[in-house]
Amino acid sequence: MSWNSSSQEEKEECAYAPHIGHMQSCLYADAFARIQRLQGKNVVFSTGTDEHGLKVQQAASAMKKVPEEYCTYMSSKFEDLFRNSEISFTHFIRTTDKEHKETVQNFWRKLQENDHIKKGRYEGWYSVTDEAYVPVSQIKEIKEGSTIKMVSNETGSEVEKMSEENYLFKLPQFQKDLLYWLSKDVIKPAMFLEDVRRWIHEGLYDLSVSRPRSRLSWGIPVPDDDSQVIYVWLDALVNYLTIGHNAENNLVWPADCHIIGKDILKFHAIYWPAFLIAAGYEPPRKIFCHSHWTVNYEKMSKSKGNVVDPLALMDKYGCDGFRYFLLRASLPTNDTNYSEVKIHRMVNAELADTLGNLLSRSCAVALNSDQVFPKFYHHSLYNLKDFKVEELIRNVSDLPEKVQLYFTDGYFFRGIDCIMACLRDANAFMQLCKPWELVKKKDEQSKETLCTVLHVILEVLRISGILLQPVLPNLSNRLLTKLQVPKENRSWLNITCFPSYHQISNPMENHSLGKDSTPLFERRKAS
Repeated sequence: MSWNSSSQEEKEECAYAPHIGHMQSCLYADAFARIQRLQGKNVVFSTGTDEHGLKVQQAASAMKKVPEEYCTYMSSKFEDLFRNSEISFTHFIRTTDKEHKETVQNFWRKLQENDHIKKGRYEGWYSVTDEAYVPVSQIKEIKEGSTIKMVSNETGSEVEKMSEENYLFKLPQFQKDLLYWLSKDVIKPAMFLEDVRRWIHEGLYDLSVSRPRSRLSWGIPVPDDDSQVIYVWLDALVNYLTIGHNAENNLVWPADCHIIGKDILKFHAIYWPAFLIAAGYEPPRKIFCHSHWTVNYEKMSKSKGNVVDPLALMDKYGCDGFRYFLLRASLPTNDTNYSEVKIHRMVNAELADTLGNLLSRSCAVALNSDQVFPKFYHHSLYNLKDFKVEELIRNVSDLPEKVQLYFTDGYFFRGIDCIMACLRDANAFMQLCKPWELVKKKDEQSKETLCTVLHVILEVLRISGILLQPVLPNLSNRLLTKLQVPKENRSWLNITCFPSYHQISNPMENHSLGKDSTPLFERRKAS
């Protein structure tokens, strides 16, 4: 599902519209935020749009809009997308906000007062796409037809030679501070930490932190020098401090975690902590960095026209199906190739069949005529011993600890895999027990065995529903509501698994089920 358009204006718009690469960071951040809330914590979760810089200035010109109009238009597209995909942010910041401009200029003054900024001439190769100067050691020459271009080794973006007077940040002074901060293993996964260490050991240089207004008019003016505007990557990073001031103007800092794509790791793991230390702030406690999506094993690129439209995916697979795919299929350490076949098979097999079908079957009137969460009978375990019931109970009881560990480390695919393995085992258990045959028998033993089978399956669903809330907020809510799990019993705090099995009082027993009988997740048809 690439962006398709007919008019030139639509093509320009699509070139800058949000795609699933933008969604990945936001979904990771949303899942992390939901995990913290499920553990009883108060969360400040910010996202938003960086709106200054030469790239934005040029994009606005291409769409024949003034920058302010262009930014408002594009920012609304991102905000609408995030809301439609259930991103539970507490703050949506635009770097054109008045409050942000004031925070950036105050931050600049602190750097100046602490003697970490000087004026000088900067010469080097500049990438408009990356909004950054690129060291000559990271430049290579490529040939495209008869044209020879210079590009960045890291990003593949074209660079041009530039020489201009601007302000420089004394970055080399912070090498020891950065290495000390990194020694606390603040960047996850570890492979990205090693990348940052390598960059630092290769050498740090004075960093250009302003641009001449004659070249870049769209930016925040340098205090007391209207001939210069503040470098977009200093401006944009300070948004975290803008958000960090609450209504009482108390600083909520340092941030517990930044969630970023690997393409902006250097800005967040070298420049940003150095800026913070220079201004007298603590660096963030953690940075979680993730890899990218590819299409046909090529980097997703607006210029190539191979970006994937998240709204089209949500229209077809629903918000939760879309979220599930992005968190289930992606690996933080490796680029993931997008496939329409992959998402179609995944949501049908796992959400419709494994999860949804198990709920429908176990709540069917034909098997569960009283429409309750049935009582558990210990003596029935003997009748089920050949079906590995206690092994299923043990495996599912281990889920909360395993899933919490994987999810909090950002390895959502592993946590989801553990949940799905248990749900598949529960489906197999149901097939072996054949409750549709037990329900036909009228003796007391068969009735109690049927109750125990359904109890075990509904308990697997209850635990799975609680654990899947960061990934599937809507489906989990419907599942838990169907089981009539009270809101106060849906947190990750002290999840008690199979209380009846452990002979602990269980308020769920004989509790009426919800009346909603629609399928949890409808199977999707192939394109």
